[in-house]
Amino acid sequence: MYNVENGSAEVGYRVAEHAAGSGVATSTLRKLCGLAAEQYGLRTLKAKTSNENVASQRVLAKAGFVPVGPTDVAGRPGMLYECALDLND
Repeated sequence: MYNVENGSAEVGYRVAEHAAGSGVATSTLRKLCGLAAEQYGLRTLKAKTSNENVASQRVLAKAGFVPVGPTDVAGRPGMLYECALDLND
């Protein structure tokens, strides 16, 4: 998590190639969402991915993130995602 402010933070992740497709990114991101709410009192997490990164788009969707609008990712078109956190979990 980074850019933590006003009850929100951005998240980023990277998975080793040999672990890709095993569910480790989705599982870890879900756990991070719980931790962000429970330990840090955050209400929203944000993430972005390039339009061509279908694997990351799937991970974000499975972890409860929804697309909220276009953005730039390292000079390429992408999508900004947000996840509303449940502070009662």
